[in-house]
Amino acid sequence: MKLSLCTTGFKEWDIEEIVKWLSSTQTYVQGLELWSKHIERFQEKHGPLDKLASLLASHGFQIPSISAYTTFSKLWNREQHLKEMEQAKNLLDIARQLNCPRIRTFAGHIASRNASPEQWSETVTEFKRFAQVADLYDVDVAIEIHYDSFADTAESIKKLIEDINHPRIKLIYDAANLYVDQEDPIKVLDSVYSHISHVHLKNYKYNLKERYKNKPAAIFDGDVDNHAILGELRKRNYEGFVSLEYFGQEGFPSLRTSLNQWNQTMAVI
Repeated sequence: MKLSLCTTGFKEWDIEEIVKWLSSTQTYVQGLELWSKHIERFQEKHGPLDKLASLLASHGFQIPSISAYTTFSKLWNREQHLKEMEQAKNLLDIARQLNCPRIRTFAGHIASRNASPEQWSETVTEFKRFAQVADLYDVDVAIEIHYDSFADTAESIKKLIEDINHPRIKLIYDAANLYVDQEDPIKVLDSVYSHISHVHLKNYKYNLKERYKNKPAAIFDGDVDNHAILGELRKRNYEGFVSLEYFGQEGFPSLRTSLNQWNQTMAVI
């Protein structure tokens, strides 16, 4: 397993600042999962993407994924949907230029239990169409497992993958997101492991009645048993990236502690 850092949690920083901060720490971070807006800001300041590729390569960072907030499900608003699809296609082009193997997306904008058969079918159709475009770029489309989406339960995740049925469609596994709905993360891992190409790692002290009162915790200090999760990934000889994902000033102390915990506990893996 290789460690990466998801830059979506550093929305106020520029990529150069993130790289500088990471380079000043003694960590095992080998990758940066790039938020699309960070890439846009870099292009505005510096121009061509080869400059970004050179910057990251010079510090030894790979790019395991590029992350945006597409859902492929808001078809009732044609203008918004077309804009989202154009954004997703642009991300494929960027990923190709940066030698990044995948782009991150969500599937659906509501919980799977609330999706009508028509919403589900339309979203599946849009994913099928987009997977064909992704194939032209040789880039995968990774659906993040996330509450309040069509990929939120073991059953819905499996059904979504089976209904789309395209090799370009992968999954980003996130046990902390599954905890919100009290889904068994090991059951999900068993069910869809062959489709998982990337992993998010974070933790919280949860308030399940008022989820936005959840408090960030370091990876081995919260309610999710990340020791067990990483152990299961190791058993399956997972060789991809595990990306730390913490947000804003509130999450920053937990991120720092998580880096130390990874260094101390996972360096032997």
